[in-house]
Order: sequence, then structure tokens, then C-alpha cells
Amino acid sequence: MLACAGTFHAGAQELDSLRCNALETRLDEYFTALEHEAPEFKMQECDFLIGSCTDSLVRQFVALKAYGQYLDSPVMGDEAVAIYLLDKWFFSGKVRMRNDEDLMYAKIFADFNRSSLIGMKAPELNLYLPDGSPMELFGDEDVRGRLKVLYFYDTDCPKCRLETALLRNLLMTEDYPVDFFAIYAGNDFEAWQEYVSEKLGSIGCKATIMHLWDPELDSDFQRKYGVVVTPRLFLVSADGTIIGRGLSVSALGQMLDRMFGRAELEYGSEESAALFDGMFNACGASVLREDVAEMADRIAWATLEKGDTLMFRQMSGDLLYYLSSKTGEGYKEGTAYLINEYIEGRGDIWKTEDDSLKIIGLSQILSDLLSKAAPGTLVPDIAAGGELLSSRGTKIGKYRLRKLGARRNIIIFHTEGCPYCEAEIAKARELAADDRGVRVFLVNVDMAVKSDQALAEKLFDSFDLSSLPFLMETDRKGRVLRRYFSLSM
Repeated sequence: MLACAGTFHAGAQELDSLRCNALETRLDEYFTALEHEAPEFKMQECDFLIGSCTDSLVRQFVALKAYGQYLDSPVMGDEAVAIYLLDKWFFSGKVRMRNDEDLMYAKIFADFNRSSLIGMKAPELNLYLPDGSPMELFGDEDVRGRLKVLYFYDTDCPKCRLETALLRNLLMTEDYPVDFFAIYAGNDFEAWQEYVSEKLGSIGCKATIMHLWDPELDSDFQRKYGVVVTPRLFLVSADGTIIGRGLSVSALGQMLDRMFGRAELEYGSEESAALFDGMFNACGASVLREDVAEMADRIAWATLEKGDTLMFRQMSGDLLYYLSSKTGEGYKEGTAYLINEYIEGRGDIWKTEDDSLKIIGLSQILSDLLSKAAPGTLVPDIAAGGELLSSRGTKIGKYRLRKLGARRNIIIFHTEGCPYCEAEIAKARELAADDRGVRVFLVNVDMAVKSDQALAEKLFDSFDLSSLPFLMETDRKGRVLRRYFSLSM
């Protein structure tokens, strides 16, 4: 907790303890609510909080509280928020630190961390192999293509010995195909060689292990990667972007499991359904295809853009399961978008046996249903018996679904005794009677099954009749304009 009492500048009145405690409690609640948001969103919220303070002491208190929150946060990536607040509010002079000593430490923190934040290009390093040969990391000549792990350590560091043992065990047992760079932060060559031989030598695994050092500190690795203390562990993507920093060995293992899709996931929980209910309820009375597509895109942006394939699989899989039980045009057409863009379109991610059982199989079933009479295609040229409704009245007979002839043709597949079907039919009768450009064709699926099995099979092969009523709109040429919609809502 940051201290809230005390005179911040000459002549200023200090915040009373009651006011301070109440404000701190509210801020704690606010930051807890933001915990799982992206750093960029946290930055915006902090700007709003600090900028809305009209009293200079309150502004200082709120700014220091926010800075302390993200300086000490266990959430990886929050360091970026702390540095942003320093640059925006403190180093600019808009808000004062409590004293010069705090300001000095803040500048050191920012200087030693700003070049190695999550999402940044990994800083270039020119290091040396044990035989004295130079090696460049993340420069123009660096060959990429695999994940890279950077491990900064010292031979005299007790914590490094423990982390090294854990790393060795992780690399041997899990066998990740990564490039592992063990970077010695000291300058005692003999101690380094002995350490490598005893602690890191003879590891048989898929990882490519390279031992490096910089005895003269010419590479400036301490400042570039914030190696103030050791150990220091980073994960860098195949394109040279930092995706993990300040990691423990356990956290590194979890990230690598996500990257290589090794975790088995369960989908469609009640919690995830409640989460999506809340999100889509905000869209209003009618969820559109665009709403579902935006949700799928947002999940991809929040996960894949940061290299988190496990969270992408979890959230996209939960969304697929959620949508599989939904009816309505927006949900159904949105499901088609999700499958095309992020399931079938991302075979590089959905490739485990677990995926095949839980996701690929379901998506194939849904995709097959959604492919029947899709918008933009001609409605199957099937002749079916039913009621044809128009402004001229009702006719009963057999009609070709592609040649109903009106500017707008609405085909309703329904079943007997269904209140939802009856509501749609009632609304359709009103529409047909009032609009001369509309014809409605009612197809009783139960009747088709009882009287003409061949016709019933054609209907089920050509349309998604898994849930009734099923409504479809076609134009004068028999081209499908819409489907899965409702006239009664």
C-alpha cells in the first residue's frame, strides 16, 4: 500500500486518513476489475482516472496508487502500464513523485525495462560463444523460425541454481522444439565452464541449447533486458517478438504448452455460457451476424496476437459450443463465420487428437448444416406440397421452391403442435395479405415425412431442418436472401 498522509509540497494540506482509506478501497476494487484486461485498456482507464481528478493532491494519490499497482503487479505485461504512467504523468511533470529518491528509482526502473516489454521486438544482442566466436541475436542476420528462450543467470546466484535445475528438467521431460540461449551474466570463464558442465551439459532433447556470455558487458544486456538481478527468463516468438518476460520456469512451461497446443481442454461450461450471455445481451434484442463475428475477431485479437494459442482454443471452443445451441439468423450466420475463419481456417492450431474429438467434429456437423441453402445460392429446385399464401388468398398444392415467382418469397418449414411455428405462420399470413410483393409457402415437415419419404429425404438433405420452424427468404429468381430469421420477433 502506498502511504497517503504527509505533506507533498510546501503549504499543501494533506489528505485526511478517512478520505484516503475510502479512496484507496475504491481504487483497489477498480484495479481488481481491470485485472484481466489488456495493458492498453488499463492505460486508458488510468488516464481517465488521473485526468478526472481536479484536486492536485487527489490526482497525485491516484497516480501513485496506479503506478504502484502495476509496478508490483504479478500479471505479466503490467510493467508496460507502470512505464506508461511514468512517461505520461510523472516524467512530464504533470504529477509529482513524493520525493526525488522515488523519482530516481522510477527512472532506473523505466530505463531498465522499457526496451523489453511484452509485444516489443527483442533487443539485439552481440554475445560470445565459449570459444570466443561472436554470435548475434535478433539482429538483421539472425535466422528465425523457432521460439527462443533467453535465460540470464549467474554462477554465484542460489536462485539461479534452482531455476537451472528446473529448466533442465523441463527441457528434458517435455522436449520442446525451441532455441534455448543460456546467457551467463558474469565474467569468470572457469566458473562458467564448470557450471555449464555440471548444471546444463548433456541434455538430450529437441531444444537447441547455446551457451553465451558478454564478459566486457559491451552488449548492454542488463539495460536492454532489465537484468538487474538474476535469474531472468524471456520467451521470444518465432518472428522476434517478446511474448514472455520475468517468467518462472513453471510459467514458461505453461506458455510453451499453450504454444504447442498440448493442453486438453473442456468446452461449453455454464460459466462460459453465462459470460457469452452477458456479452450478447449487450447487443440488444437482436444479435446480428456482425456481433458474433466481432466477438470471434476480438477473441483472436486478444489471444493469437499475443501468441496465446491455448486461450484462443479455450475461448473459441467455448464460443462454438455456445453458438451450437442457439437459433436465430445472427447466431447461425455468425457460427458460419467462426467456423470458416477460426476453426477450418486455422488448421495450424486445431491439430491435436483432442481437437478432433471436441472441436473439429462439432464444427464439421455445424458446417454441413450451415452449408445447406446458404445465402447467395439458388434454393434447391424441389417440388413440395404445401400452402401458398398471397394477397389473393391461400392455395394448396405442389409448388417448386425455386419458382414461387414473387419479389419476396418466404418459405416456412414447420411442424405440428409447435407454438413457435404457429406464431410465425400467423405473422406470415398477415404479411402476405398486406404486401402484394410477398408470397409465403408453408411446408408441413410432418406431413412430408408421413406421405412422401423420398421428398422428406430431399428436404432434410437440402435444408437445415434440425430446428423448426425454419424460415428462408428468396428473390424472384429463387436465390436465397436470408434464412434462420423470425417474423414474429
